[in-house]
Amino acid sequence: MREELTHPQGEGDWTLLQTRHDRSFWQRLIPAEGTALVRFVITRPPEVLAYDTFDEAQAMFEAMDED
Repeated sequence: MREELTHPQGEGDWTLLQTRHDRSFWQRLIPAEGTALVRFVITRPPEVLAYDTFDEAQAMFEAMDED
């Protein structure tokens, strides 16, 4: 049975975008005054990698398949 995934620590609304057996790819929406910030986070314990753009994060997430 697969264990339930939990998002990394931090405020905001978290959305799981993709998952593999060794890592997860999350979108984080952080409310800010009059707007919102979006960050993309890859978790591969013990690493937590954060990116400003989806394309950059997606490229890294896929490149990890080659490890």
